[in-house]
Amino acid sequence: MAELSPPGFDNMFFGLFGLSNRASSMVGPNVIQAIIDKTGNNWQGFPFLVALCTSASLVIWFGVDVTKGRRDAVRWANAQRGHLR
Repeated sequence: MAELSPPGFDNMFFGLFGLSNRASSMVGPNVIQAIIDKTGNNWQGFPFLVALCTSASLVIWFGVDVTKGRRDAVRWANAQRGHLR
């Protein structure tokens, strides 16, 4: 997250991260509880969590080009500074 935040706009992007973190903290446990309620087995939520974490890791490892992201973040930040003046 810190590597891809546009320079000078770190607070805005970390605020967005904090907001999405709060949302996932509310949604995630409710989804797991729904799985447990439907199956009646406390362990049935675990495969869902493993699949979710594995798929997210694969997308980040193989789908995110950090070098291009840094360049795009700097370009975006410079464009935003141009609009603010």
